[in-house]
Amino acid sequence: MPVKKYPIRMCIACRNREPQHTLIRIQFESGQVMPYRGFGRSSYICRSCSQDSKRIKQLSKRFRIQEDVLVKLLKECTTDG
Repeated sequence: MPVKKYPIRMCIACRNREPQHTLIRIQFESGQVMPYRGFGRSSYICRSCSQDSKRIKQLSKRFRIQEDVLVKLLKECTTDG
């Protein structure tokens, strides 16, 4: 059995499993979606889903926030790291 060399996480939009370092980590707290701050629960979204308008619409309905707020957050997270 091969040894796993990196953690695998699942995208909340498409449910695909990918290496953790390739995903964007976000946190939902107090009715807002924000970049992960180092504590508490978080979720991962893959880069392809962060650019897909259909997936963004689904996530905005799930989190009950506006689409433009989610798009701005995802763009901020992809440029920062």
